[in-house]
Amino acid sequence: MHDVKKLFKVVAASALAVTVFSSAVQAACTQNRAVYRDQGDAYTLTFHAVQSNALKMTPAPTNEFTITADDKPEFKLSGLVIWPEEGVARPYALITYNCKNGGTEPEDLDDCSLWQSVVYALKEGAEADVLPKADEPAAQAILFPDLATALDG
Repeated sequence: MHDVKKLFKVVAASALAVTVFSSAVQAACTQNRAVYRDQGDAYTLTFHAVQSNALKMTPAPTNEFTITADDKPEFKLSGLVIWPEEGVARPYALITYNCKNGGTEPEDLDDCSLWQSVVYALKEGAEADVLPKADEPAAQAILFPDLATALDG
């Protein structure tokens, strides 16, 4: 556990770098295939289509993603994007680390969840918008509000 906390402190030290990711390539890329880099080129955010709804979540996740540290291969956060069927139509993300059994059981997610909140797309001029759905054109940049604070806590 000490190693995990130490790793999180290193990651949280670059708060803005972990929180905002921007993409260099946008042409004809859908959100479920988008790859982003942070401003310091230390982290990579990679979206991919959901392989299955193993957790039987309702509504089902629309995207999965990973956040990896380029100089620390052991550091890998996993995430899901979910679009609620009712209420406010804003996608939220759930980010986990080191889930037992790969996070295939709902109770496993409770133990390994680090962050859950609305995830935003940023347009030119830093205008915030909702994250595009999986098959829509990818956002220019992604914002995870308060992610660095959650990692530091």
